[in-house]
Amino acid sequence: MCRLWLVNNRTLTLKAKVKAIRENWNLKFSATYVLCLLADSGVKPHETVGASVAVLATDKLNSLPTNLLIVQDTEPKPGIEENLHICVKPFHFSFNRFDWLVEWFEMNRLLGASHFYMYNQSLSSSVECLLEDYRKKGLITLLSWQLPILSKVEIRTEGQFAAFNDCLYRSMSRTGWLLVIDVDEVVFPRRERTLPALLTSLRASYQPRSKAPSAFLFRNAFFYLLWEDDSEVNSPLLMFRKTRRWSTPHSLKNRSKYALRPRDAVELGNHFVWELAPGASSVGVNTDRALLHHYRMNCEFGGVVCIQVPSTIDRTAHRWKDELLERVTTQRKKLEAAGCVQKVVGQ
Repeated sequence: MCRLWLVNNRTLTLKAKVKAIRENWNLKFSATYVLCLLADSGVKPHETVGASVAVLATDKLNSLPTNLLIVQDTEPKPGIEENLHICVKPFHFSFNRFDWLVEWFEMNRLLGASHFYMYNQSLSSSVECLLEDYRKKGLITLLSWQLPILSKVEIRTEGQFAAFNDCLYRSMSRTGWLLVIDVDEVVFPRRERTLPALLTSLRASYQPRSKAPSAFLFRNAFFYLLWEDDSEVNSPLLMFRKTRRWSTPHSLKNRSKYALRPRDAVELGNHFVWELAPGASSVGVNTDRALLHHYRMNCEFGGVVCIQVPSTIDRTAHRWKDELLERVTTQRKKLEAAGCVQKVVGQ
């Protein structure tokens, strides 16, 4: 059941429908939608904005809610068409790659991202300081993410599918584009300088515009950090040193990531969108237009893949070399002044 406290002080008890999110790997627990059904209530969806809602196991009026939530407004605001926001899965295992995270943030900001949604299961003190600095600047929505469930045994990777779909609806009114990636991944356009410019160009190529896709999938290519640094590059930044990648990227929906118009989505997965609104579609992006650079720490199958997989040199990231170095240098100085401790792990 759902209990709803409207802003006009009216209280409703509604039937609820439970819908498990598809990508759950057949584990004991799954991220799940609880849909509060407004049919026959006389209340329109827009009238619930700002109301409080609680999920209950019973319709008894004396049961006390312990999970009171505020209903979000998902109606898109004007002027957000070119906005690009990013959501990532929950941080865990005391995530502590401080230097890399500064580089990742600033590269994505150069590529046009204006806001990030992040979930904190556990962080090192230095990264926590870093994220707090970005949060104070209005660049991050940082949410606590504590689940009493054993990750990777009872639920998939810290309940990441709940986080992705929370991010979808939390961002829906604020951004024209949502990019779902991990913090060891960057999507690089091959022609344009920013991702909003790429996405706008991709949609414009479809006529009529009503037929333009609502989601674009980017193929994945591993840049293994165990591979040697680029012999022609002398840079403190990882993505300029690590230029060797898989020659042939993965196929679509196999480790791919995606950007989408959140208003056209219903349910997100990790490597593709599970459900779009009626009439909406998704397509893959050719690698001559964009590629997902995946700066992976470990090689698969005990390192065998690192030795055997065909590879090539890809210096696409160097297009932003001078700008990124300047931004990272400036940001590190500000973080040092703020008292953040730098820790280089796995660089």
